[in-house]
Amino acid sequence: MQNLIEAHNRVKDFDWEPSYASKPDWYPTKYKIPAKTKDPFRHLIRDYLSMEEEKDNRQYGSMEDALARGQVSAKAEPRWMEAMKAALPILNFGEYAAMKNMGQLIETINNAELRQGYLAQMLDEVRHTNQEAYLSRYFARHAADPEGFTQGFKLRGTNIFNRAARAAFEAFFVGDPIEGALNLQVVAETAYTNSIFVALTEIAAANGDQVTPSVFLSIQSDESRHMANGYSTLAAVVSNPDNLPALQIDFDRAFWRQHAFIDSFLSVVWDYFQTNRSFSYLDKWREWIDNDWVGSYIERLAPFGLKVPSTFAAARDRVPWMGHSAAMVGFAAWPLQYWRFDPLTNRDMDWFELKYPGWHGQYGKFWDEYRRRCDPRNGELALSMFPSLPPLCRVCQMPCVFPRPDISTCRIKEFAGKRHAFCTPECELIFDQEPHRYLAYDTFYELFDGYDLADFIVENGLLRADGKTLIAQPWLNQEQMWTIDHIRAARYEIRDPLRQQ
Repeated sequence: MQNLIEAHNRVKDFDWEPSYASKPDWYPTKYKIPAKTKDPFRHLIRDYLSMEEEKDNRQYGSMEDALARGQVSAKAEPRWMEAMKAALPILNFGEYAAMKNMGQLIETINNAELRQGYLAQMLDEVRHTNQEAYLSRYFARHAADPEGFTQGFKLRGTNIFNRAARAAFEAFFVGDPIEGALNLQVVAETAYTNSIFVALTEIAAANGDQVTPSVFLSIQSDESRHMANGYSTLAAVVSNPDNLPALQIDFDRAFWRQHAFIDSFLSVVWDYFQTNRSFSYLDKWREWIDNDWVGSYIERLAPFGLKVPSTFAAARDRVPWMGHSAAMVGFAAWPLQYWRFDPLTNRDMDWFELKYPGWHGQYGKFWDEYRRRCDPRNGELALSMFPSLPPLCRVCQMPCVFPRPDISTCRIKEFAGKRHAFCTPECELIFDQEPHRYLAYDTFYELFDGYDLADFIVENGLLRADGKTLIAQPWLNQEQMWTIDHIRAARYEIRDPLRQQ
């Protein structure tokens, strides 16, 4: 063991700055990082790669052998498999964004110990990007309804919810690399990856999906080391008191940027796409985010100068309702998507009322009417239940319906000759801090204002192989499926709410 430690330290001694050229300052940081700290990974890269190769061999081998021969994907609950069509492209972009942040940190941080950890994590993120893309391809080959598993990768720029995911995860690599690390390592990975790669694994298994756990648990085994990277990054930053004022501002912003999308996204996937139900998203949020991340981690950093995000109390108040509001918009806008939805049953609704007291009074009427409008023979789109869709937040790109439509905190103001919506005062404050970061990122409505819904569907490749039936459906009924003719007959136009007022 001692020889291994000595070898590890000797490798880091080979770190140098070239004398024949000046290093370009591609990714400047306002933070001062000490040149010497502790290596959070403590692995020789050669040995680390061997370990990861062994994990990949086990994972891909099981997917192509026993799981494929057993046709387990075709036997999974259809409702759950539809959620994976939406989730995998979003998670995949998050891994890609994480890889970019690691590359920036390697270029920026003049600290051999930290760079060792960042290099290993960058290799992990490349691996995770490939794993999740492969899982989508696997489902496209083996799922009972493969339509939609490849569309999400193509529609990252034009799907209303993929654009919101990009707005959150691009915070990993747009701006100061240390702020990117706060978004990625300290918030997304430390606070939320247990919710994604552990809890979703349990939900997947309970709903007959045995393939996703083999991939997600392999990924999560790396995330614990990424959390260690985040802790080492934080320790390096707080070691210099001059960093603390900027650190708190960036940390507050990082938490809100990730919360605004991840909590609503995960809540919908957990609560609305389970058939065999157990815990709710709120149950696990209180356990893992509130108690573990804040109570056991962030609060203990107060003596070093880092406080719980000032935005956390507002997030805690929003979480019980925001997923249900997001689900209402998402289900109503089903023709814009590339997966099938499944209306809530009476049993589902009883579960929601049990887990979220007061839910039925707020959302029950919507779901009763949604179920009626699922049948294309009625000729009524769920979208038509609303006078107009809610505006999209300029910062987080999420619909301005939070925490509930009846108590929405939506704010609208003019800036630089345009009207902008903000879902919360927190998003408005983030915009006011650095408006140039958000002005050039158009909302979905700005891209497609005035489009006929049928034209949008055709242009974005949202039809099945027959060229007529929609990939997305408001229910799982394969006997009565919506076609492009039904959509054209509905005569629905996509309109930007801010231009209609």
